[in-house]
Amino acid sequence: LAARLLLPIAEMAALFALSLAALLGSASSALCLPSDSCPKLSDAKYCPVNDVKEHGDINRDVSQIKTYLAETPPKYVKAKEVYTNGMYSLKGTSNRTLQGLAQSNMTSSGKYANAFYSGALDLYGSTNAVWEDIMIACFGGSGTCSGKSDTFRKTIINKGCIGIVTAYTTYEMGGAVWKGANAETSDVGAPYAWDEAAAFYIGNIEPAVGDGYTGSAPGNLYSPYEFNWKRDKDFPGGIAIHTAAIPILNYGLINLRGSDYNAANVQSAQTEMYKIFSIAAIRAAIKYSWKALGDGTFNEEYLAEGWAYWRLASGYISTVNKATVQEIDALLDWSLTSIPATTPCEIKTKVESMYKALGISCAMVGVWNDAPAGSC
Repeated sequence: LAARLLLPIAEMAALFALSLAALLGSASSALCLPSDSCPKLSDAKYCPVNDVKEHGDINRDVSQIKTYLAETPPKYVKAKEVYTNGMYSLKGTSNRTLQGLAQSNMTSSGKYANAFYSGALDLYGSTNAVWEDIMIACFGGSGTCSGKSDTFRKTIINKGCIGIVTAYTTYEMGGAVWKGANAETSDVGAPYAWDEAAAFYIGNIEPAVGDGYTGSAPGNLYSPYEFNWKRDKDFPGGIAIHTAAIPILNYGLINLRGSDYNAANVQSAQTEMYKIFSIAAIRAAIKYSWKALGDGTFNEEYLAEGWAYWRLASGYISTVNKATVQEIDALLDWSLTSIPATTPCEIKTKVESMYKALGISCAMVGVWNDAPAGSC
């Protein structure tokens, strides 16, 4: 099973190396002229052919929300203003907003195929039920967040922002796939949508430490890419999904451009990114179920982290087994006030039962580095 992900990555990296000159030198229709002048993202390795800096700036809004919530007392009103009105990410003459992303129909009213969104919609019932309703409740301490502690509310909001940006990444990928199939392969068509997806996923904040790709996560990117990077460190024996994603994204871009368009290869790149997101969510469910249990003393912050990070891809994962995903949702339900000692192993068993259908394996996911000795 590992070869299903690892072999395509190797092939993608090789093709990317061979095609780099073409990628940088043949984009007369790109928004960046010449195309190799486009600003890079936080990783400095994805090669956009459009200037998508403003799209990546949505992760600065995620960072700003966290900053407001970290104050004493938390500035929920100011954080909500960033969520609803935006701050750093321009879309034309107005701000792009996290709320706008959360409320989006991520199939463009059925035009795009997006298994992430369709799965979440089927699992949770409506677009707003996936993230928007939860975010508003936790900003205001109302509804499902009524009576919850500041720690719990802040955790759901902060991690929910990453879930929203991840979902929108899949929307842009779906748009790129659709545009490619409809012969919109100039650099301002399908490649532009793919660049947008990469920008949302990676972000463009300058890493506080390191090169944005190797070593430890810098801790200041606030993007889905950095979330995946942190889970790589938690599961060191598994595939490094944050580095694996970059050649996949470059491969997708190459196969969307002009005469190099290849529908099967683009679809493969999208599927590989879905696997990346699934592994990240699964790792979080395993890790934070253990941490919520702790030494037997319930920890609501870690329950909130597990719940939110699992939700990042639970909708897509439910497309292979909805009932099992619903069982995991119940094991991480945020109404819980205790975690049974059996929960972490139950979750691990349940997610592993879906690996084959997802095209991943135990070897890819790895083992949490702080798992109790002798545990499942």
